[in-house]
Amino acid sequence: MKNSIKIGLAGAGTVGGGVIKILAQEMSFIRNKLQLPLELKKIATLEPQRLQNFPVGGAEIVKDGLEIAKDPEIDIVIELIGGTTAAKNVVLTAIENGKHVITANKKLIAEYGPEIFAAADKKNVSVYFEAAVGGGMPTIKTARESLIGNNTVSFYGIINGTCNYILTKMTEEGSDFSETLKTAQKLGYAEADPTLDIDGGDTGHKIAIMASLLFDGFVDFNKMQIEGIRNITVDDINFAKDLGYTIKLLGVAKKNAKDKSIVVRVNPVMLPQNHILANVRDVFNAALFTGDAVGDIMLYGKGAGELPTASAVISDVVDVARNIVSGDTKRIPMRLYSRENEIVLKTAEEITSRFYLRFTVKDQAGVIGVIATTFGKNNISIASVDQSERHDDNFVPIIFTTDEANEADVLNSVREIEKNSFIKAATQYIRIEV
Repeated sequence: MKNSIKIGLAGAGTVGGGVIKILAQEMSFIRNKLQLPLELKKIATLEPQRLQNFPVGGAEIVKDGLEIAKDPEIDIVIELIGGTTAAKNVVLTAIENGKHVITANKKLIAEYGPEIFAAADKKNVSVYFEAAVGGGMPTIKTARESLIGNNTVSFYGIINGTCNYILTKMTEEGSDFSETLKTAQKLGYAEADPTLDIDGGDTGHKIAIMASLLFDGFVDFNKMQIEGIRNITVDDINFAKDLGYTIKLLGVAKKNAKDKSIVVRVNPVMLPQNHILANVRDVFNAALFTGDAVGDIMLYGKGAGELPTASAVISDVVDVARNIVSGDTKRIPMRLYSRENEIVLKTAEEITSRFYLRFTVKDQAGVIGVIATTFGKNNISIASVDQSERHDDNFVPIIFTTDEANEADVLNSVREIEKNSFIKAATQYIRIEV
């Protein structure tokens, strides 16, 4: 057995600081009880002054992550730099130098996973990324190991705490989107530039990873349908309540049992108020797996933050160290996660769903009839209609819900209806999940 398994940490920001703290706290247990001779050898950070009060032990502080990636003594490289430029360079350099890699970088894995896993396979090393999805929740491990005896039916994830916080506050306090976003930024729940979160990109990276693992292939993030929560209004939330629903931003991955076709997308959806995911509040995350053998399993917890995310990184450190000690350096192969094995996703022309649609129209006779006729021409069955009495300069919202309908037909209907002069604003449409 190796006398020492040396770790290099590239990136010592929030999560990196958490990794340093947990390693120092648990090192005695890991070495003595788990019999894993870990040692934190080097830390790369552009702000070494931040580490003055951290328990770095004898670790050497350097500024360049590539120095860690090339160090012949280091066995495991933890990449917590973020982004896809310097981080990708560090990861691929580490692999080329025969090192195992651990990362929390969902963007890197979602967009460059095939290249990274191919490089790791060639060099006979492993890449672990538990912290990339769900923070402290063991989401990746559940998909890669715990549910290996299942054919996955579906995965629904509330996997962005920023969006869940905003929708929770809008629902419970009636505050509008922009006001709630500002509050989230003040509390540190949202970035100064929140685009990746609120427009669905962060959730998209995560659901692309999960779908790839669950459906044994590669889901191309750039080919997914992604919508965020920027256009959700308090009116929509209140109308949803009246209809018995709660609005959540979901990452959805599901397989049709009959034709094996796969849907992977990110959208705001309306969930029945008694749905288990409808009650996930604030910055918490949840992941609902459905397997053909196990049925439903849900993970719930903190999806981000210093220590929850660092906890997932440490879990990977222990797994990789065990692999090194046992000599099984690639215990979980990732050959299926390749561009040659890309999963073809269903398009809007093939997807069906129930829909909520809010039209803002002139308060005049015949409007409902025109909308209903257009729906009929496009094979859309109406489940309910509600004309609100909330007037604004002689304009009113009309709420339609549909039965199961083809998504392309719904969008074509909306485009046709919006050509009418009685339409004041763009139509709001939200999918209904049951």
